Amino acid sequence: MSRLSKVLIVLLISLGLAYYWLLVNAGPGGIAARQIDLPALRAEADSLSGKRPTGITFAVLATRSIPSASLAAGTGLRQVTEGIVAWQIATPKGGIVVDTGLSPADAEAMGYSDYDPAAMRKVDGWMGAAEQILFTHAHIDHVGRFLDHPEFDAISPKALVTSGMLGGINALWRENGSHIAKTRNLAPIEAVAPGVVVIQTPGHTPASQMVYVRLASGREYLLTGDTASLAANFENGTPRSRLVADILAPEDRPAVIGWVKGLQSMRQRYPALVILPSHDADWLSANTEKLGLNSASADQGKR
Repeated sequence: MSRLSKVLIVLLISLGLAYYWLLVNAGPGGIAARQIDLPALRAEADSLSGKRPTGITFAVLATRSIPSASLAAGTGLRQVTEGIVAWQIATPKGGIVVDTGLSPADAEAMGYSDYDPAAMRKVDGWMGAAEQILFTHAHIDHVGRFLDHPEFDAISPKALVTSGMLGGINALWRENGSHIAKTRNLAPIEAVAPGVVVIQTPGHTPASQMVYVRLASGREYLLTGDTASLAANFENGTPRSRLVADILAPEDRPAVIGWVKGLQSMRQRYPALVILPSHDADWLSANTEKLGLNSASADQGKR
């Protein structure tokens, strides 16, 4: 065997090991599922009097194509559409917005080539009319449009920001972030409106949260934030790749693995519960009607 052949073999083995470690490995192993108590969430959702929400609408502000394995380890290099998604929970008092997406300049800086200004205006309107604004965590693609809202001082009192989340917002160095003076720390599970419960799920960030919604119809949803970016995370019980979770956007990967396994367990135990990933534009587009959701524009997911 020639020297060149040996070098090529070593190179191929090295590339294979790197691919496995960075994009396939879903470890460390042996991490127990972190259980989310659905009966407790139901009881908490009913603890506040008043009319429960009537529906959930999503808006996709921007999209880009990425390898599936980057956000769901071991799922291969097929391209999927990663979307920046904002949510509106319909309530009698103007709605509750969960995550607000980002502005065009931030989208461009992050490599999102397809931005929808109409969706941005829709989300701006949601925030203007909302009774409450919630966030699953304080990364720019979830809080950026809130911070850049043209009437920020008018809408900011509606935002429920925990002290831990405020630290994340301050790290973004946005002028409007310094205007947030009021924070509120929440219990591990706490109702914030009739039928709407916030769940503390630290891992992706120290102050990450999920949002449980029980509609007046009885249908139940769980907005996972970036604990589950793609449906494959809770379908397969796999976290983000090490490339993303350890290098590009560091998180507490063992904690996230525990939550992802917990979501997988919930899906198996409560098949009627709709678990919603934060960035899976293809999955949302393909399943909008089946999931009982509304899309803010008819052509979303077809771009």
